[in-house]
Amino acid sequence: MSLGLAMLLAVGLTDIAHRSFASGLMVLATVLVARWLLSSALGEWSAHASRSIKLQWRSRTVSLMRMPRLEGERGRGDVALAIEHAADGPSLELLATSARLSPLGLILVFWSVGWLSTLITVGLMALAVPLYQRAGKRSEVLAAEFQERRTLLEGRQLELLDHAPELRALGAVNYGADEIAAISNSENSIAMRAIRVALESSLVTEFLSGVSIGLVAMVVGFSLLDGHVQLEHALIAVLVTSDIFVSIRRFGSEFHRRENATKSTALLQDNAGPQNAVKGGPLFSAKDLITEACDQAVSFQVGPGDRLLVTGPSGCGKTTLLETLVGWRPPRLGDAEHAVGIIGYVSVESSLLSGSLWDNLALGREVSRDSVVTLLDELGLDAPRFHDLDAMLLADGRGLSSGERVRLALARSLIGGVDVLVLDDIAGVMDEATRDKVRQRLEREERVAIVEATVDAPLLVSPTQHIELAHGR
Repeated sequence: MSLGLAMLLAVGLTDIAHRSFASGLMVLATVLVARWLLSSALGEWSAHASRSIKLQWRSRTVSLMRMPRLEGERGRGDVALAIEHAADGPSLELLATSARLSPLGLILVFWSVGWLSTLITVGLMALAVPLYQRAGKRSEVLAAEFQERRTLLEGRQLELLDHAPELRALGAVNYGADEIAAISNSENSIAMRAIRVALESSLVTEFLSGVSIGLVAMVVGFSLLDGHVQLEHALIAVLVTSDIFVSIRRFGSEFHRRENATKSTALLQDNAGPQNAVKGGPLFSAKDLITEACDQAVSFQVGPGDRLLVTGPSGCGKTTLLETLVGWRPPRLGDAEHAVGIIGYVSVESSLLSGSLWDNLALGREVSRDSVVTLLDELGLDAPRFHDLDAMLLADGRGLSSGERVRLALARSLIGGVDVLVLDDIAGVMDEATRDKVRQRLEREERVAIVEATVDAPLLVSPTQHIELAHGR
């Protein structure tokens, strides 16, 4: 359509040059309106397609927010940014289609002014390809370096902030500050190099398109003087050549957005959350399952009310097995499935939010405050401070003992009406009297399937199934 409008524009300009102002202006007005309608229609289509992609991926990646962030894994903010980049895909594919079709304009150039202008245009287009590829490869390398340095900076900042009190006590605060400054400066240096590469790519694009249009205009100008070419044909050659390079220039200038959209789509497809949740059947099932941390294959099924005990020495892969069952890790071999339902996962690393005790336990649910206090008492949290549900907690439960924090996380799961309760070696942070209270309370959850991991013996459940893992790998 763009090439056709370029030819129509040449007709209108020719009419004006021949003093047919009425017809020429009518043609020009038609071209302007058609271009505006085309641009508006494509803009609306791109916006609609972008919104659809955002809604699709946001709905599919909600499960990511329920997963713990593993060591070295991308931040959740990267996934949110990837959705934004992936949403650019339709408009970028439109540019790619336009660039692929633009060489059809060479037929028009050859028809209107002959082989010389066509040869000039083809030659400069061919020259642009390796330059684009070179700039693209350099940009890809720099983007990978930048992402690696950004991940290092984020991780190191969090680590140093976590250990800030110890560093301050040792008088080594400057150590952390100097290291962060060095990483940040390195990141900025890579970003500046990437910007320079992008500018070089843009300059190459502008230079080649300008030279091509200028040379074609010069050739057709001489042909006009010699009377070998009509004005209308000369204008068609110049305008069509300009249109060809406009499409290619726009396609080339969006190289980085195309790369981001492609990689972001791949990232989202890889991290769209566990797809092994099934409706009906057992709550958990594993068939010849081998996890990332253990070569031992296990097979079992867990239904409502079952009690599964997983034992084995430290480092044998108990936690990895549990995280694989709930879908937080992929299996190395075999199959692991869990039913659609509410899963409570409690470990010594379970965290609490900054806010009131009530906010942490109810999580916005409609729950009786008296029933919450009663549950806390049953779990051994009967101190006066746990009866004040409006008491504020510090982030991550600072100020509470490990045993108290674990029992609050357990209470939160029970209040949530879980179908499955996974207890990852939490009994060790409780004394015997507390374990007895927790055990008695869990025995009353007859419909809830409970999976407990311990080193060698059941501490909180009476198992109906037992899996013993040997040392991992």
